[in-house]
Amino acid sequence: MTKKLPILWLTGNSGAGKTTLAEGLKQHFESTDTHHPLYRRIVILDGDQMRASISVDEGFSPEDRRRHNLRVARLATELQSQGFLVVVAVIAPFQSVRDELDTICSPLWIYLKRSGLGAKDRPYEAPLHPDLLIDNDMLSIDEARMKALQFLERITVSSETAEALLGSESLPR
Repeated sequence: MTKKLPILWLTGNSGAGKTTLAEGLKQHFESTDTHHPLYRRIVILDGDQMRASISVDEGFSPEDRRRHNLRVARLATELQSQGFLVVVAVIAPFQSVRDELDTICSPLWIYLKRSGLGAKDRPYEAPLHPDLLIDNDMLSIDEARMKALQFLERITVSSETAEALLGSESLPR
């Protein structure tokens, strides 16, 4: 059995920078040393692409958004089981749905905060305790990517260390 890489779920309102960050992470590891354990091991599940493929039948009501998120979570779990680091760039606007997603795929939540994106037609409940907060009001695109890369390095290195010490076959959650 191969060790499981984490699922990173980038959450934040529409326009917060989720896709930009996801693509930046993927590009970093596609252009890095070919011996790096994450070289070509990243899969992005982008909200717009997922709506155009696995959730074509879903609209934007709270229940449609919930079903869309659950589909993406199940796909993320499947890809994770095949040895990929899955970066999900899907809004997941409601805490109650994020709680459900936790039971399906136990993602690490990265909250991309950006002011001025709220609107009646775009409801969003900010997570209270994300695993990582990236404030895109304060950080440049490069700084945000670097912060996410440092977080990823920290969690994968600490998980590898724990695995070596404990002899575990999967990363601790």
